[in-house]
Amino acid sequence: MSTPVPPGYAELYCLSNFSFLRGASHPEELVVRAAELGYTALALTDAGSLAGVVRAHQAIQRHQLALQLIIGAELQLEDGPTLVVLACNRNGYAALSRAISRARRAAAKGSYRIVRADLEAGLPDCLALLIAPHAEEPDDAALLADAAWLARCFPAAAWLALTHACDGNDARRLEHLQSIARHAGLPAVAAGGALMHDPARRRLADVLTATRLRTTVAAAGLALAPNAERRLHDRATLAARYPPALLAETLRVAALCDFRLDELRYEYPAEIVPEGHDATTWLRHLVEAGLRWRYPHAGQPPPRVRAQVEHELALVGELRYEAYFLTVHDIVRY
Repeated sequence: MSTPVPPGYAELYCLSNFSFLRGASHPEELVVRAAELGYTALALTDAGSLAGVVRAHQAIQRHQLALQLIIGAELQLEDGPTLVVLACNRNGYAALSRAISRARRAAAKGSYRIVRADLEAGLPDCLALLIAPHAEEPDDAALLADAAWLARCFPAAAWLALTHACDGNDARRLEHLQSIARHAGLPAVAAGGALMHDPARRRLADVLTATRLRTTVAAAGLALAPNAERRLHDRATLAARYPPALLAETLRVAALCDFRLDELRYEYPAEIVPEGHDATTWLRHLVEAGLRWRYPHAGQPPPRVRAQVEHELALVGELRYEAYFLTVHDIVRY
């Protein structure tokens, strides 16, 4: 009898060691492990930060991994719940970056401050996951209110994310939270909330927790994680823990996220080019003015110089570096 193929899965909630004193694995380790486990995608969602995504992206390229990297962040609202926000495209990445920058500027170095009002203006082209709490006696009214609020902020782009705690209460809790999601009108989706790529990092995670709390591991007590379950799991284990619909929904969410870091290019300021010109014609204008200044009596540069100038302008145009040289000129002129 053949072994059944485990369902596809995209991890939508994962923190690396760029979530200071929380994540116990490097971004590179997380993406490599996710690829080994056959994940379709992994969202790197560090706490109020996009700092780890470059290393994750580079690791995927370096190892030629068949893994989609989703870019997002965990946002703990000062006056509300924990959210995970994912960028759908370049515009979404820009919107999320701006929101994080504002949140960092609003707080002391090393922390961030974000409140409901910061999101009520909207984050275009982003998706939001409401992280369901692990409380033994959940506050259903508060969760429903948070879900309704999130649905208003992210129309048709909000989910209730259900994590598995392995505390003996997961089956009942997942069933109850799915009922809450239906009542709130939000789709439910599985999410791991992984802090490590391998259970061997459990001891390091305990040390990080104790350090964050400014105590010892021995004295940290119940503040330590009860197990090493907040890691990347194989898909067969996930299939045993989550209903198929919750796993399938992870793939649907991942399919909505279509952004890669290599889409980014530095955008030079448009103000360096006056009206009536583009970057190419304005650079040519400045070069010709410079030649007239350098060779005021001859009227034209020597043929050898003219040939060199034309060669270099052609190369600049081929590489599309006009804006770079115009920016340098503007800085020097200033």
